[in-house]
Amino acid sequence: MSINPDHIRLEKMTDNSAVHHVLPLLFRKIVRLLIGTISFPVLADLIKSIYVEEARRKLEQTNSKPTNSALALITGLDTRVVSSILKESENPSILPVAANPENTLIDIWSSEAPFRDEESGEPAILPIEGKGKSFQSLVLRAIGRNITIKTVLDRLLEGGTVEIIQGDIPRVELISRFYNPISSDHAKSTEVGLLESSRVLSAVLYNTNCEKEMRVPQQGRWTYRLDPKNYKEFRNEVRLLLEKQIAEGDALLEKFEESQKRPDQVTVGIGWYQWGDHEPDTTGDK
Repeated sequence: MSINPDHIRLEKMTDNSAVHHVLPLLFRKIVRLLIGTISFPVLADLIKSIYVEEARRKLEQTNSKPTNSALALITGLDTRVVSSILKESENPSILPVAANPENTLIDIWSSEAPFRDEESGEPAILPIEGKGKSFQSLVLRAIGRNITIKTVLDRLLEGGTVEIIQGDIPRVELISRFYNPISSDHAKSTEVGLLESSRVLSAVLYNTNCEKEMRVPQQGRWTYRLDPKNYKEFRNEVRLLLEKQIAEGDALLEKFEESQKRPDQVTVGIGWYQWGDHEPDTTGDK
């Protein structure tokens, strides 16, 4: 069994090399959750914005003035990018960009005159192909030429957003203005997973910035020598163990939880999970 309570690194490993070694492991899991639900340009813009916000916080905490130049230096971003991000954060009237291309397409279909019905003002029923007022033109307008019409149409059909009207000229009708690229169960699982990940990182950040005697528990145990044939048995026993501990944790939280909500109260929590570096299908799970 392996244990590393103080997160001791190899002596030759610098802070930068440690970060570069671990970041791909973290980001790969996050990307696996997000792929198909949020486009890379939107994610990149979000990260840039958060980078500037956190850099500003860090400078203010050290009593340094968060000038655009200082923020550019600490983030590696151009000062013009920093200035643009700060202006957007101060202007709530700026609308957020759609999280994925499909929602951008629906927005244009619903709001721009060339793709609306002239009489009703509703999104028009469009011929799938052709120039002018067509689904093909809509895809070119909203997404560009690098994605095929069939790919977009298949995604929208799968999400229950459009219907195809068969005929001499096949047409497509918008039946829902809300595109959800994943099921509600998947969305909930993704949300819970990301929230739990953020809570683990909150503990890491707290322990990094506080005195050693004030650190909260942040440990893991693992083995590199589990026979895959024993994985299901191990998982079942872990489930029983954690279910017992979860019941004890619930009782502990209830013991300390106050009956009335007050502004000066804080949020605390405990987490339980079992992890592994395998993919489910490598152990026979379906």
